[in-house]
Amino acid sequence: MTTDAAAARTSRDPLAAFAAEELATFGAIADRLIPAAHGMPSAADVVTAERLRFVLTSRPDLVEPLLVALRAQLADDPEARLELLARHEPVALGALQLAIVGGYYTDRQVRELIGYPGQQALTVRAWEYPEYLDEGLIDAVVARGPVWRDPATGRRATAADAPRTYAERWAASDGSPEGGNDGHART
Repeated sequence: MTTDAAAARTSRDPLAAFAAEELATFGAIADRLIPAAHGMPSAADVVTAERLRFVLTSRPDLVEPLLVALRAQLADDPEARLELLARHEPVALGALQLAIVGGYYTDRQVRELIGYPGQQALTVRAWEYPEYLDEGLIDAVVARGPVWRDPATGRRATAADAPRTYAERWAASDGSPEGGNDGHART
């Protein structure tokens, strides 16, 4: 690595680490992953240098795997590049996907088009039992069990023997759910 390249990678501007060709490749992949459709803009139109800078400033840990995903030695065709990354470098693929999706859905125009106002402060009273629990609205999520993507392999991981409903989770606990006592007496 040249002195100029090393200096660029340690710059406060995360985009200084990327060559123009890498940013062009990023745009082509963004357009492939989220094309313009049904009145929505493509990710290539939305995740401009400014948006990517926002993402990488928020998540500087994505810079290195993103550089791996965008390196010139991989296929020029976005689809072929995505397939190679999926097979051989899932961490780099995950960083690429996260940068694209994160940049896309944090854009104000995209949020307005999908009707998402952003995070809103809600008043939560610990002594009130939420209606969505009584209605079973999260039972399907709890029944699926804890799911995450293993960063080492990029594959979906699950927890075995997890409670299948909120009621089972509550029954399996000592009456003190995560976050401490919510004021409910166990019956």
